[in-house]
Amino acid sequence: MNPTSLKAAICINLAAILCLVAPAARAGVVYIDKLTTLQTNAVTYDSSTNTTIASVDAVGNFRTIDLSSTGNDANFEDSRLRVLTNALGGGPRLALGSGLDATANFTVTWGGANGTAGLGGIDFRDGAAATNFSLIKSTLDFSLLTSDLPNSITWTFTDTSANVATYVHSIPTKPVLNPITQYSISLNSFVGAGSIDWSSINFITLSGGGIPSLDLTLGGAFSVNAQPIPEPGTWAAAGLLVLTALYIRRRRMRAATEEAPAAA
Repeated sequence: MNPTSLKAAICINLAAILCLVAPAARAGVVYIDKLTTLQTNAVTYDSSTNTTIASVDAVGNFRTIDLSSTGNDANFEDSRLRVLTNALGGGPRLALGSGLDATANFTVTWGGANGTAGLGGIDFRDGAAATNFSLIKSTLDFSLLTSDLPNSITWTFTDTSANVATYVHSIPTKPVLNPITQYSISLNSFVGAGSIDWSSINFITLSGGGIPSLDLTLGGAFSVNAQPIPEPGTWAAAGLLVLTALYIRRRRMRAATEEAPAAA
């Protein structure tokens, strides 16, 4: 083995050792709601309703739905917000159907019994230390199944000190037969993301509607994909591999130049 190859092999092996000895960075999914518990709220004419149910696969084990509807004629269909576990084989979903010419508004709250007790400080960092939790890499994940009109939904996280992080998401028109659209929204995109304590979340809300005759379906599960900042050892190993590659490339270019025949 020539000296250049030997040096390159030593560097690559050292980088591999650093990767092995570096502490494993923890990451994981924290579920807000897997939408495996059925729930239906329906309102007719100009009215509103509020319902809390026990849901073992929802954070805090409770889910509260507030639904109101205005402007609809009593002779036409009602407005409904439903959690469906396997509608038409499409998997769990949250579906809003506004009555004809009705404007329905909804809020889904995860916050303990009756939606007011609070979660008591759920840790959405999945155990990662505060200094090792990456807001940029961590995401809020869900999917869009259908939307017959452009609209928006709002996610809000509130910690036990009443600090709030909010994200307003624009929803485009999406026909029923189009493929499912997956969303992974960086937590860093939330307004106030750096001011709340992600290790002590007390309330989570999802709200939307406000568009006459709107049909909207969101797919579950709703979850936070918690990601850590890479450990220093991982960065060192990656940097060493890059430097090794640059070193090998430079040596090869120099050798090629030296071996090239002199110009006549």
